[in-house]
Amino acid sequence: MLIYADSDVCQHHLIQNNLEFIRDIDSFIQTQGPKCAVFHIPFPWDRGRGEIFESRFCKIKDLCDHIIVIGSELHETTVDFILRNQQENITYFICGVIEHVNSKFWMDWFTLSTYFYKENSILDQLNPYVPKSKTFDILLGCVRPHRTKIYEYVLKNNLKDKAIMTYIQNEINPLQQLDTSNWIWPDGLEPPEKDISWTVSPIIYQGRSMSLSTVVPINIYNETAYTVVAETNYFNHFNFYTEKIVKPILAERLFVTFAGHHYLKNLRNFGFKTFDGIIDESYDNIKDTELRFQEVFKQMKYLFMSPQEEILDKIRPITEYNKKIMLETNWYQNFSKELRAVLLAHTN
Repeated sequence: MLIYADSDVCQHHLIQNNLEFIRDIDSFIQTQGPKCAVFHIPFPWDRGRGEIFESRFCKIKDLCDHIIVIGSELHETTVDFILRNQQENITYFICGVIEHVNSKFWMDWFTLSTYFYKENSILDQLNPYVPKSKTFDILLGCVRPHRTKIYEYVLKNNLKDKAIMTYIQNEINPLQQLDTSNWIWPDGLEPPEKDISWTVSPIIYQGRSMSLSTVVPINIYNETAYTVVAETNYFNHFNFYTEKIVKPILAERLFVTFAGHHYLKNLRNFGFKTFDGIIDESYDNIKDTELRFQEVFKQMKYLFMSPQEEILDKIRPITEYNKKIMLETNWYQNFSKELRAVLLAHTN
């Protein structure tokens, strides 16, 4: 069986599994016999990258006995590609869940966001069960419609003094540098020497190169009790799990989520627990996005008004359990074993 690796990412995972492959697509097409191919969905999709990727994919998809497509990002363009290419001979590994799509998991953001914290004790600097001067951290990242709703809710209800809130209010543009003048840099992080365009840009933290977005903001968490998770996407037909949910789990925090329908339900399917019974998480079952977000705001209001001592005492068994699951699960190994199993099932 001949295996084609379409990108450096595909090549890396095949090497990790000691599997031989070729990179030249023309040689792959011309060679006779059984064939498998491994593709990685590019991000961002625009500026021609998605079209070039899909043209290569279409060029060989009918020549292969089996195709594996992996994707560490889930966006409307990514999901649209997957929905348009549902075939029995294609297996998808994705960082989340797509409604009505039978896929396997590549929880890449869980891997990337936990790797550093599995190797040191820096999380011991956190005081998760001590009442804080402020109620929520609301770190909204780059502008998106659901994040603007959160930002406006906090301002409208005069809650800004009870939270630490940041919002990068310039449109996402890879050619435009972000205004970092008002950012709250974590202790131990060296601010980059040059301007950055993405919150996932590499920085030096505790002497190590890592993505800015994966740094647990210990100084902010020690001033706030709970976290607002404003996920990258909030569409109802898929859930994308990123570092935004990993960080409060690592820090043993209660969180409320502005995300898609059944985001919490699917998170529990990964083995985690959530906070229903302490707060009302029935918002997760509401398919109408506006109504769902209104119910999340109600839970925020409840937490703003409730004694932190009572809430923090109740969440401890859940948050300690979640941290253990996040840190002790080998997310990459789980993916790698599944990837190898699918390939070998079709190459033997």
